[in-house]
Amino acid sequence: MDHWPWDLLTPRQERWWLSGVTMSGGTAVAGTVRPGKTDGGGLWVGEQSFLLSTREQIKAARAIEANLDGGVGKIVAWSFEEPFAPGDLVVSSVRHSDGAPFGDGSLYGSVPAGATTTADCALRSARIPLAMLSGELQGGEHFSVIHATYGWRRYRVARVGDGYADIRPPLREAIPAGTALYFIRVGLSVRLANPEEFFGALDPSRIVEVTARWVEAF
Repeated sequence: MDHWPWDLLTPRQERWWLSGVTMSGGTAVAGTVRPGKTDGGGLWVGEQSFLLSTREQIKAARAIEANLDGGVGKIVAWSFEEPFAPGDLVVSSVRHSDGAPFGDGSLYGSVPAGATTTADCALRSARIPLAMLSGELQGGEHFSVIHATYGWRRYRVARVGDGYADIRPPLREAIPAGTALYFIRVGLSVRLANPEEFFGALDPSRIVEVTARWVEAF
């Protein structure tokens, strides 16, 4: 699966939220509606905007649009979480094997894990036992797990306890003990929800802004 070229196309702003977390339980006699919670925890939806100022950025955006096939294709989209990551986690810069960077001078980003699970966790677990490798959790952090079947998935820490964290949504797939949790560059497999609006008209004399709306893909 393709990965969004973060170092070339970095979002200027973004937001992510869970959609479809609740379902209606119907209208009561008193006229009130009692919502219920779905066991799947909803789907992640995201919105990111990018400024395209170079020919390399415009060509990269065009290639991505083509590969996403009008919203059918999938890609791993990232979110910027380094300011909120626990401890002193940083993305290290790594060169090609011959020492050369990419054509635009940027380097590979090597992202360390911030924690590992300390026991096996079942499908739809909303509480995971973990051991921190850097810093302490406060709650509100986002992290990714690379699942064996579903690949990159994102989660949010809802509550922190002694050696565990409550997360939302529940786990998309069971994971074994020792699974790495990534807090800096949080990835998610997504589809493009606005293919008709993603790439508008180009004006060679101006910087172009594009907005990608994502929905979690399986």
